Amino acid sequence: MGFAAIAIVLIAIGAIVRSLPSDGGKVPTKLAGYVIMFVGVGLTFLNAVVMIRVGEVGVKHFLGSVDPVALDQGLHVVNPFASVERMSIREQSFPAQGGVEQIEAQTSEQLNVALEVSILFEINGGNAPDLYQRIGSETQIKRSIVLNAVRNGVRDAVATKSINEIFSPDRREVAISMKEEIQAKAGDRIEVVDVFVRDIQAPPRVREAIEQKLEREQQVAAEEFQTQIIQEQARQQAEEAKGIAEAQQIITEGLSQEYLTFFYIQQLAQMPEGSLVYVPTEGGIPLIRNLGGGR
Repeated sequence: MGFAAIAIVLIAIGAIVRSLPSDGGKVPTKLAGYVIMFVGVGLTFLNAVVMIRVGEVGVKHFLGSVDPVALDQGLHVVNPFASVERMSIREQSFPAQGGVEQIEAQTSEQLNVALEVSILFEINGGNAPDLYQRIGSETQIKRSIVLNAVRNGVRDAVATKSINEIFSPDRREVAISMKEEIQAKAGDRIEVVDVFVRDIQAPPRVREAIEQKLEREQQVAAEEFQTQIIQEQARQQAEEAKGIAEAQQIITEGLSQEYLTFFYIQQLAQMPEGSLVYVPTEGGIPLIRNLGGGR
């Protein structure tokens, strides 16, 4: 619209200059007027050609009237006096440039938690004219729709969760609930692609309780492990005692009088000459013999 206004002014100036009487200068007045008018006409045609870049749509509006059909990417010839508002239909992050939105919310137990949340969203190109008609530019859409939907959706999602669910290892379930609530708040005006929960901070007393619970769980796990070690040692000792008892039983059953006599004779044969030997007798009084001593 700015180029069109300049073009109109140039055409008007050129017409005025062309109508002035020539003063005999080097450049005739009429020629100068035509040149100025030609420049104005050129600007008019330049303003009539609109380039919509890849990943964008254009919303054409003129004198308060918005064209309900969005301009797709590519070159378009439009009313040179109309304005074109460009909107991105690519995935965008909110907040922009990797930022996070800090939100305070209450759990189902009325405990306050502080969250850092970001989302990926995109604008439906077909809805761009209606969004511009009702809300305004892309910046205004982010400020009025995306921001409010994120804040209200996160609070509503957290209100249905207990503090244990919020701090559970499966944080993805919380993010899915937030995505559903944010999408419900935004309606069909934008599409929520994904929700990221970057950080959750609980009240000090809740954090202390969680830390104590974790410490107790670690202590219980250590005690259970120690108990398992003691039980394993006791089992091994019982098995060892059982093995000794079985061995003793086997030995006892095998120590007959005949075997002992045979074992005694074998040992005598292996003893060197001159050794003292205790000879058992039936009366229970052992005799001492000196092997090879002649007694």
